[in-house]
Amino acid sequence: MLTQYPRHAEELAAGLPADASLLVVTGGDGTLSEVVNGLMQRPPAQRPPVLLIPGGSGNDVARMIGIRRSIPDVERRLAEPRIATWDVIKAELTSPLQEATTRYCINVMSAGITAEVSQLFNRSMRRLPPDIGYTLAALLCFARYRAGRVDLDADSMKTSREMLLVAMANSRWFGSGIGIAPDAVPDDGKLNLTVAAGVSPLQFIGMIPRLRRARHVGHPGITYESATQCRIGAEKPISVEIDGEFSGFTPLRVTVIPRAIQLVT
Repeated sequence: MLTQYPRHAEELAAGLPADASLLVVTGGDGTLSEVVNGLMQRPPAQRPPVLLIPGGSGNDVARMIGIRRSIPDVERRLAEPRIATWDVIKAELTSPLQEATTRYCINVMSAGITAEVSQLFNRSMRRLPPDIGYTLAALLCFARYRAGRVDLDADSMKTSREMLLVAMANSRWFGSGIGIAPDAVPDDGKLNLTVAAGVSPLQFIGMIPRLRRARHVGHPGITYESATQCRIGAEKPISVEIDGEFSGFTPLRVTVIPRAIQLVT
């Protein structure tokens, strides 16, 4: 089945037969995210394992589980499937149409400058090689972005200050290989928070080479925490992206649904 329009993969996944035993998906993180949102509309017993064949611009989930697009790799996973059960992040936010909505995240979601970068990349730069497109989008957005005051309330972290971004991660990479959450484990029942506060856009750009190696940047303005839930608010709503797709605005409430989706590795 070929997708025809935005969120079509979500509809297809939600409408699978009750006895479906395997769902093969070829595409990128955005396509997989749509599939996950469709599967989460089904009872847990009717969510078949997903065999992902990476074919998108970022492929960060594929990077995390170590799969490739090659025919031998796909044949191996079909013949000898190994199942990894991943948590899912549930996000309650304001949609682009200013309505309350619920979306699900399999990889990484963020609020702030990175959501602006995702919008620009998806709107204007998808035809470029991913590394070049994401880097160019980041440079353009960082040049004009002004961090605002954000209220963040998580398990062990409560603060209100100017923030460049807040990433809520189930996995390590986003934005085509930026390791925003070096400690993330997709099946531990927690989300990993990475907060950039007191960091200028220029400073953050300088951190990207280290982030691509999924290492802690060692800057006092970058904070790493883990939590089971968090709330984000701001006087002026800030943009939110989920799995690389612009999804709406704050206020945002995030919780973890443990071991909700199965991936074939």
